Amino acid sequence: MKRLWILVIFLFPFIFIGQPQGKLFLHTGFVSDNTLGYIQYPQNQYHIIDTIDLDDIIVANNKVLITNDKVFYYDTYTLGKTDSINTSNAYLLAYDNNKLAVTRSQPPYFEVYDFTTKNLIFSLDINKVKSQPVDILLDMGKAYLLFDTSIQIIDLNLQDTLATKTIFSNFAFPAYGQYLINKGNNIYIDAEIATGAPRFSIFSLDKTTQQIKLELFKEFVDTPFEPVLAGNKIYLSNFPSYYDVAADTFFNFQNNTMPFTLCADAVSNSIFLYNPSNFKVSYYNNSSSSSDVSVPTYINKSAYFNEGIVALSHQKDILNPVTIYPNPAESEINIMLPYEETVKEIRITAINGNQLVKSINKQISQRKIDISKLSEGMYFLEIQFENSTYKTKFIKTTAKK
Repeated sequence: MKRLWILVIFLFPFIFIGQPQGKLFLHTGFVSDNTLGYIQYPQNQYHIIDTIDLDDIIVANNKVLITNDKVFYYDTYTLGKTDSINTSNAYLLAYDNNKLAVTRSQPPYFEVYDFTTKNLIFSLDINKVKSQPVDILLDMGKAYLLFDTSIQIIDLNLQDTLATKTIFSNFAFPAYGQYLINKGNNIYIDAEIATGAPRFSIFSLDKTTQQIKLELFKEFVDTPFEPVLAGNKIYLSNFPSYYDVAADTFFNFQNNTMPFTLCADAVSNSIFLYNPSNFKVSYYNNSSSSSDVSVPTYINKSAYFNEGIVALSHQKDILNPVTIYPNPAESEINIMLPYEETVKEIRITAINGNQLVKSINKQISQRKIDISKLSEGMYFLEIQFENSTYKTKFIKTTAKK
């Protein structure tokens, strides 16, 4: 009789709610002193990776991706730099489901690559995408390209445009400083209207109906940098100003001495802050705050990589166990969830980051995954919910004859 191994993952022993556990990647520089580095948490130590200029930086699939005319990859653990994909004039990046979208400053303005092979899947010519987007987002097989006065939707499977929506038709002037924020069934569009006085607005785009709604419009609100989503709140660059999506309320903190928001860590519910007056970075959440960490100079871009076992968007989830069995496993693994929740995707990846198994689900409380074709070794299992992600490891073995 074979022994049945059961691994019950109680999440709360492995992470600390009060502080981040990972790397905050930062691009700093002004004119010529451009540097890519990171702050390691919880040690609060800054390290330099490379001397390089860049236009965009994202973290995806255990890689740090940057654009510097081309697209380069850095491993989030070893920090080694790998070859770029075969493109030029690269500007903005977005990742979803092993697809990497790249916007370019020259035609074609939009390209999609296979993240693993780095091969070009398709590009859209200037008749489809007529100018360079100001922001980009990928979600569930669609690309959302933001322009000065409109948002364009592209189906990545059809490899063609679906629709173009005008978002600033009520205003006489175009916008600047626009950003896209993904939250549930909506994409929120943060924009500052280019008039004499600062005018800030937030629009929402329903992913299903593709209808656009003006959620918020305020005069004399200036937010020149990218907003940060944390829970239900969209924090503006002039922290702690925010728009609460669920409550539909707005709080504007008018104090220029406060730091700017950089990005957020969903695990510890922390917001990373940057003070340009003294080049110091800190974080803030409801239970703790950090001491300042000095960086070389001005921060231009940031991205955060969580090194904990699991990423959660709600603290209540930490008390709920996820059961993975058997582990080690020979032919299949069983996943038991503590409650019914919409699962967007289940992925199995190798240690090198290559995606091997993908399963798209609806409402589940138990799921069997076939691993019979995998080689012996250790793998990552990732369960992606609507607003959170569970991640753990399992071992594939071969039956003894």
